[in-house]
Order: sequence, then C-alpha cells, then structure tokens
Amino acid sequence: MPLPMPLPVRAALAAALTFVAFAAVARAATPTALNFTVLRNGEVIGSHTLKFRNDAKRLQVTVDTAVVVKVAIIPVYRFEYHDTEVWQNGHLTALSSKTNDDGTHHHLNVVAEPDSLDVKGDDKESHLPPSALPASLWNPATVRQAMLMNTLDGHAMTIKVADLGEDTVSVHGKPRRAHHYAMTGDLSRELWYDADGTLVQVRFKAKDNSDLRYVLR
Repeated sequence: MPLPMPLPVRAALAAALTFVAFAAVARAATPTALNFTVLRNGEVIGSHTLKFRNDAKRLQVTVDTAVVVKVAIIPVYRFEYHDTEVWQNGHLTALSSKTNDDGTHHHLNVVAEPDSLDVKGDDKESHLPPSALPASLWNPATVRQAMLMNTLDGHAMTIKVADLGEDTVSVHGKPRRAHHYAMTGDLSRELWYDADGTLVQVRFKAKDNSDLRYVLR
C-alpha cells in the first residue's frame, strides 16, 4: 500500500479497521447481517459488513471491510479485509483472514485444538488459550476480556475495558439505547452494544486526532 498517506493516520487505520458476540452466539435470533458505514471526521470512507450463518451445529461469521481515504479526489490509502470465523457451542473453532493494507499483505489461520488455539499469522506460529476471542468486536463478551487476538496477524493484545453505562446512539437513523464501553491498552475503542448484545457503533481516535466511527445502517 505504499501511497502518500500520513503515517500516523495509516498506523491508526491499519490497527483499527478490522474491528469488526458470545451472547449473539447463544441467542436464538442471531442477526443475518450487520452493515456498518465507516466514517472519518463524518465523511464516508468505506463499509464494514458482518454476515452470520447459523445452524444447529455451528455459527459461521464472515467479515468484510473496504476503505478508501482520499485527499481531494486522489486516493491516498486503501484497506481491504476478509475474515471467516467458525464457532461451536460458543467457542471459536477456526478463523482465517486475508488483509491488503494498502499493499502490505497479512494472512492468518487459526485452528482450535483441545488445549489451545493454534495460530499461524504472517508465517509465524504461536499458541493462545482456547478461550481467547478474536478482536472482531461483534461479540459482546469482548468487553469481559483482558486479552484479544489481533485478526490481521494473530498476536495477543492486552486490554482493559471500562463500563460507561447506558447511552443513546443512532441506528438506521433512529435513536437506540445501547451500553457504552471504553477499551484501552493495545487496542483502544469505544463500543456500543444494544439490549440484544448487538454491536451498533464503534468509535476511536486516529493518531492525527481524526474521528473514526463505524455506524450501523
């Protein structure tokens, strides 16, 4: 992706644009899709889509992110991400992702073994606890974790989460009550989940202080 995007913005976007629910896994009415608009300082720069396919034995989740940042009409940054997750009985059993971060490519494959998640990211192998959650963020159990797995290359990220209480956000252009959390550490995000445990908004600051948001449409 070697295009002349300011490095602080590039670093923040690269770390953040895969954001992408334990309760959703457990819910009978798992949504079929969540479609987010990606905004930078209020300007639309792309989309983030999650699709859910649930049957009696497993839940499959696919995540797609496509972002283009422009200065005037000139594209200066592109981000493309595809992720497939497989869950059984509320546990991650497999994950694969491919990322094109403006020309820098990442590949990740994760397989659950009895005592660990076997992780191969960018040709490096590691092991994480079998209970580790990916940082795709759609799972509301995310806010009860002290560590998340990066979904680009699989490395472990240490986090802390503060409960900021009830809030109101815009969903499909209408106000909706949602619970607000602030995540800090190796991954910094503000997250909103509605009463059903559905992720409805994500917000964070880039290093250049621009405001980045995922808004459910």
